[in-house]
Amino acid sequence: MKLQNACRIPAPMSDAWDYLMDVPSSARCVPGVADAAPDGPGRYRGSLRAKVGPMSITLSGTVTIQEQQPESGRARFLVEAADRRVGGGVKTDMLIQLTPLSPNSTELDIQTDTTFIGRLGELGQPVIRRKAQSTIQQFAQNLTREMAARSQAP
Repeated sequence: MKLQNACRIPAPMSDAWDYLMDVPSSARCVPGVADAAPDGPGRYRGSLRAKVGPMSITLSGTVTIQEQQPESGRARFLVEAADRRVGGGVKTDMLIQLTPLSPNSTELDIQTDTTFIGRLGELGQPVIRRKAQSTIQQFAQNLTREMAARSQAP
């Protein structure tokens, strides 16, 4: 399943980049993330709790930074996670692109290509698509709020 979302971040591109590359900090903007901690160079381990259709799931897994181009504002991540209780998982290729709009405003474009495995894949595309889209939208809103608060801090 492929999704794309964009938002404006009230911060210079360099600040937005630094925050997004600090995965444990930026992961807090993802609704349902319970934890995220370093697990080797460019790799992070964490978990996410969510309700997808009739199922409550807890996905545990890793986020690996596969590509970083700070000059162009481009990064690629691989997210792999599973819920042992439900018997399903996800594998997501995520590409982010930052584009400066002004000295204090940056556009963030997020493209994801996700494969659902096991029982999660049985829920049906419309249910999964709605949940994935709402999660990305909430992440964008939380990130925007966090970056606005940081720009206001002395």
